[in-house]
Amino acid sequence: MTGSCPFMVDSDGFIKHPLIKEGKIRAREYQLKISSRALTGNTLVVLPTGLGKTVIALLVTAEKIRRDEGVCVIMAPTKPLVEQHYQFFKECLNIEPSLIALWTGETPSRERVFTSYRVIFATPQLFRNEIFKGRVELEKIVLMVFDEAHRAKGNYAYISIAQKYHAECPFPLILGLTASPGSRREDIEELMKNLFIENLEFRTRSDKDVAPYVKKIDYRLVPIPLNPLVKEARSLIQSFINEQISQALKVFPWDKKPSSFSEITEMINAIKSGPFLDKPELIEALKSLARARYLITALERLDLLGSKYFLQFVNRLVEKAKRPGSPKYLAQILNDKRILDAIELLKLQNDNAKLSKLIELSKKEFESGVNRIIVFVSYRAASKEVEKELSSIEGFKVARLVGQASKTGDKGQTQREQEEIISRFKKGEFNVLIATQVGEEGLDISSSDTIIFYDNTPSGIRFVQRVGRTGRNAPGKVYILYFQDTRDEQYLWIARRREKKMIEEMKAIRSQVDSSQISNFSLSRFLQMEEENDKVSIVVDSRESNSPVVDELAKLGAKIIISQLDVGDYVLSERICVERKTVNDFASSIIDSRLFQQAKSMADSYEIPILLIEGKDIYTPLSNMRPSSIRGALAAVITGYRMVLLWSRDPKESAELIYAIAFREQKELKKHLQVRGEKKPESIADQQVFLLSGLPLVERSTAVKLLKYFKTPLRVFTASEQELQQVEGIGDVKARRIREVLTREFNEEDLTK
Repeated sequence: MTGSCPFMVDSDGFIKHPLIKEGKIRAREYQLKISSRALTGNTLVVLPTGLGKTVIALLVTAEKIRRDEGVCVIMAPTKPLVEQHYQFFKECLNIEPSLIALWTGETPSRERVFTSYRVIFATPQLFRNEIFKGRVELEKIVLMVFDEAHRAKGNYAYISIAQKYHAECPFPLILGLTASPGSRREDIEELMKNLFIENLEFRTRSDKDVAPYVKKIDYRLVPIPLNPLVKEARSLIQSFINEQISQALKVFPWDKKPSSFSEITEMINAIKSGPFLDKPELIEALKSLARARYLITALERLDLLGSKYFLQFVNRLVEKAKRPGSPKYLAQILNDKRILDAIELLKLQNDNAKLSKLIELSKKEFESGVNRIIVFVSYRAASKEVEKELSSIEGFKVARLVGQASKTGDKGQTQREQEEIISRFKKGEFNVLIATQVGEEGLDISSSDTIIFYDNTPSGIRFVQRVGRTGRNAPGKVYILYFQDTRDEQYLWIARRREKKMIEEMKAIRSQVDSSQISNFSLSRFLQMEEENDKVSIVVDSRESNSPVVDELAKLGAKIIISQLDVGDYVLSERICVERKTVNDFASSIIDSRLFQQAKSMADSYEIPILLIEGKDIYTPLSNMRPSSIRGALAAVITGYRMVLLWSRDPKESAELIYAIAFREQKELKKHLQVRGEKKPESIADQQVFLLSGLPLVERSTAVKLLKYFKTPLRVFTASEQELQQVEGIGDVKARRIREVLTREFNEEDLTK
């Protein structure tokens, strides 16, 4: 390479760079071009799975370390993927291994010393918490890599991290990596906005500079006709669903007839958020929509997996309907003649045509010389059945890869177990891997000869990631099984359309990215830096740190201070503390009396204790608690513990309320931010720190620094402003406020009433 490209290529075709070990990375022209561009500004890289996005991150990291003093941070959504990147970089980077750190939940806090390293690998949740705890110097980060960047939406930790980095670092550089950023233009633009992207670099498998490195993928669609009994049962179930939706539409007109789970949920929320919810006809409309939503969920299992899984869902529904206090509308589903007839028809359908076809195809593939097969199955229960059936076939060495969460009768896999399964699959100890969604993203399942979709998903992102597991080093095959004329087939074509749409939208967006956008980003960054010192500060309990409310507060510009609070979830000033509860947690806290213990502690510690209840309907918690009991509890905390009661619909609204109160307290009323209600200090040292922490703008860490410097609290109290400023973290403003509190004569009239 010539010109401005910082990477050279040796005579054997390997990349030559002072910080990359020789003979480790074979040069690919598109990777070198993209890496060079990524060094010029915040860049989103979109490459099909298997084309070396991690290599691009390695090249950019190596060059940033060579050019600049500072730290590079590489993040990925899961611990296995973070560890995978960590091992790859350690093998390839030509720097001292001690300068490369892996931060996970198992890493002791004392070892997370930010300035000790040049490259840090972490999950976004952990790194976000380290930022909020003040343990990360964002201005010293010269590169921040967001792997699986399509996650940067909603309240995901990537967003708040990018915002803090962009605001506090004078010269930030962001690199986002993904195989599929989304199919809608607004999704891609939102992703770019959330990560402050300036450059868009993407390639398809057919692009000229990529084509030499990819192998042909042979797509084979395998339609499976529905049994006539299943067709008739589907018709009966769909008739019931249509009737329920039509009944709701008569009462509550909607712009279009909802046909999916998400569309029905949207209509339910619209009814709940409107006035006159106590009208009998609206309540009946909600029940009709709830019945339709249950049956749509059941029908999806029938369409994707077969009769057995529909009947299992219905059996769980029967058990739920028998429980005391269960909604009566569930029984109405099970008493409808159409549903009862459909159940009887499906009981007559014993064989699973899709499973039979999977076995047939797998046998043929192995007979033709294929070495490894990956079967993708969306549902855990179905993956277990597939594993059992394939394991019974001679020559099939089958393993199943699932997530860490346990399901009923199906224990989840630990990170170590997942890694062991993948390692053995790579070595050939297993020749069939049954993978749920955990195998689509985040784990390095190397190329397989054949991929089989046992079922389909409407997600273009998941389609791209599944396909990317083959055709890397040799031509591959993708078999896509689907039941004809069902959601299974619909999902397939939706995913293909979204994949195509994604490429079209990215081309259009790329053409609009120009230099004026870069200058706007730079201007906004410096404006944000000027405002940083005047931010509202909010102390957040460490147990609340992963709440979406915290991310929303960060978006509003609040300075987040993570601390282990003994009282409340959020401290907004010396006199205001907030306890936040979702409607379900609120109901649970009434049952176990936790609510009243918390209310007493808050009332004892703060002048204005606030209870913030979050959720669309306080009277419909999962516990089915009576409304009269809920009203009684509210009356008790208001009259018995003088709590202020606030309500919000969602985390965003909760954050807006909390921020508004904190802003008024700190900026308009000039109240100090002070945590109260701590456990009584035990040792003399604890009591000394506790004493100094009561001074204005002095937190625990600053109190410790003062005591280390002055040795005793008395010397702190008698120190001059100039002497106080000798301590790290004490500037002229803090020193002046401390001296003012210690020397001004007490005036009872100034006490807050």
